[in-house]
Amino acid sequence: MNAASRFALLLLLPLTALAADRPMKIDRSRSFVDVDVDATKNFTAHLDRYDVKLTVDAAGKIKSAVFTFSFRDLKTGHDGRDADMIKWLGGGEPTGRFELGNLAMTPDGQGQASGRLTFHDATERVEFPVNLTKADGDYTIIGGTTIDYRNWNLKVIRKALLFTVSPQVGIRFKFTATVMPEPEPAK
Repeated sequence: MNAASRFALLLLLPLTALAADRPMKIDRSRSFVDVDVDATKNFTAHLDRYDVKLTVDAAGKIKSAVFTFSFRDLKTGHDGRDADMIKWLGGGEPTGRFELGNLAMTPDGQGQASGRLTFHDATERVEFPVNLTKADGDYTIIGGTTIDYRNWNLKVIRKALLFTVSPQVGIRFKFTATVMPEPEPAK
């Protein structure tokens, strides 16, 4: 094998690693995203719809995760409060996105995730603990963090000098997913 062939082979090696990554499918009936809000009257908002793209490598390690959502799908249980939230975010169709940067896991399933959370035209790095279990072909990822929404250029919510929403909001999630089967080879 000449030097040019070896060089070409080295260039192709990363492509074979990428080809081994397999997508996962989220089981929505066993998954959730909730946001805990500390206000004069505390409440929990539930994210009704979202999109999660997860991939694992050949060894079953999570390699990538991208989570996207529309704030219109974050439901607080009160239509007026939901409408006020959209106004507070600037109106229109506000969206959010989290992209995993690093996932460090211990053998017992405890770990630390970090990545970039984007909404309200601002991106901040977030880091949070996670727990990953694998059973019967399913992966269950549980985690949560507290963010300060002022880091995303949003003002503290106050109404009538009586009602204030703490800038610290808790985000809790559980995703249950299964690795998709490998595609059938073309015949």
